Amino acid sequence: MTKQTVANVRSVVTKMSSREIASLTGKKHKHVLEDCRKMFESLNLQSAEFSADYQDDKGRTYQEYWLDQDLTMTLMMGYSIPLRHKVAKRWRQLESGEAIPSKSATGLVEYRQARTLKMTVEAVTNLFDLMPNLAPEAKQTAAASIINPIVGFNAIPLPAIEEHYYSAGEVAEQLGVTANKIGRIANANNLKTEQYGKFFLDKSAHSSKQVEAFRYNSNGIEALRHLIHGADVA
Repeated sequence: MTKQTVANVRSVVTKMSSREIASLTGKKHKHVLEDCRKMFESLNLQSAEFSADYQDDKGRTYQEYWLDQDLTMTLMMGYSIPLRHKVAKRWRQLESGEAIPSKSATGLVEYRQARTLKMTVEAVTNLFDLMPNLAPEAKQTAAASIINPIVGFNAIPLPAIEEHYYSAGEVAEQLGVTANKIGRIANANNLKTEQYGKFFLDKSAHSSKQVEAFRYNSNGIEALRHLIHGADVA
């Protein structure tokens, strides 16, 4: 994953509820909710995107907001320095694992979900470390397909890929040869570079594993066309 993609993923691992902010600052929860709504309005954000329900001890349902670190700190800018310090300290504890978030609306402990997500992020990052040639777009797409279903929203957006890339099989069909020949020619002439295409994740032909597979752009197809017809690559 790119550094920005990793940052996007990790930003969803930890969140803080408006109830916890109220508890830390000694404010009434209804007042924190009002402050959140004012902040959302000022930032042109839809409050519904951050809203969740929780139940009190009597089973009554109320509203709360879940904020990421940026929004939490933005909210706290309107509070006193001692209160900002308490919240900042709490964030450090959450990120370091010294403390766990408050309970979610369903009564499940949020840290279990955060822990699962954190482990998934680490696994994805380690996987990509084993695939150094993988294109950033491919890493972002793979991370989105794995992480987004866990968090329940598009924490990692799908990249915009403007140029079309073709598999060895698709190029072979265009040029009237086999995919194996395309691979052999590309390897022999060092065509598997950014000038001629990019590496993407693809299913292995001999197993269910995902592997790096080079896909060719228009330059790559043209270079292969010249080589197959006996011309040198420009």
